[in-house]
Amino acid sequence: MLKVLILVLMMVFGFTSVLLIVFYLINFLMSIKDSNKNKISAFECGFVSVGKIQNSFSIHFFIMMLMFVIFDLEIVMFLGIMVSDMSSFFSFLMVMSFIVGGFYMEWWYGKLIWVI
Repeated sequence: MLKVLILVLMMVFGFTSVLLIVFYLINFLMSIKDSNKNKISAFECGFVSVGKIQNSFSIHFFIMMLMFVIFDLEIVMFLGIMVSDMSSFFSFLMVMSFIVGGFYMEWWYGKLIWVI
């Protein structure tokens, strides 16, 4: 019985290996091999990859995105606290103080003002 199982597993492994090699060769033979400059250059999501790209990305946009992610995670934490019992009231106050403190610090440093 064990020999039959090993034989079946070897056949399955061999079949999948052959199928993998056949599909890889078909893909390689049917692919278009055009190596012009646009094909082999890096795709930068709309940014021109030649010239000064340091000025094309606003760091303020990145900071606003990070604040959105942080506040989104805090909302998820609030949902967890809302469905729990009264023993987590201290945790709720702690999370709320972190949110208010972080929001105040962002307001104090002027990070909430959208600058283009």
